[in-house]
Amino acid sequence: MEIIRQQPHFCIGIGCSAGGLESVCDFFQQVVEKTGAAFVVVPHLTREYPSRFSKILRRFTDMPVHRVEQDTRLEPDHVYVLTEDKMMITEDGFLKVRRRYHREIINKSIDIFFKSMARSFQENAIGVILSGMGTDGIEGIKTIEDHHGLVVVQDPDTTEFNVLPQTAINKDDPHAILPPADIARFLLRHLSAYNSLT
Repeated sequence: MEIIRQQPHFCIGIGCSAGGLESVCDFFQQVVEKTGAAFVVVPHLTREYPSRFSKILRRFTDMPVHRVEQDTRLEPDHVYVLTEDKMMITEDGFLKVRRRYHREIINKSIDIFFKSMARSFQENAIGVILSGMGTDGIEGIKTIEDHHGLVVVQDPDTTEFNVLPQTAINKDDPHAILPPADIARFLLRHLSAYNSLT
């Protein structure tokens, strides 16, 4: 018998780099109820070494956590983590993965994923920017805004590295600027309001 899998109504993309693991764990500790959303974490990882990001994150959430190493179907209330040396987009209900090319010296994995998420989920795309350096993700959140999605940024005063969130605030007009735990609570209220209407 064929198993019919439910599609998530929302996709929450979480971008981070330096200092991001702690922020991501703080976020997921507060996601204590089913939301119907798929959570996709896009961290900047070192190409050469296997990452323990997913293994550590599993300690902080009861949701299934998947290392995305090949094309994977999105499911509600699951967490997906991009692996080292990969790039990822979402399309037709799947996460589609390719290797990060050697010429891609500057890591743009957050921008690449956020742009695809905006195109696929439109107003139901949610972009979250957490602790990090650089500017990866800035173009992505602008695309999310252009498709009427939601953008939330970590309060720079609560980050280990504040360059990425501060740049996101300077370049964009996020819907909320909060510590990671409060971002989770904000999104739970947002999703609960949506679910109560459907």
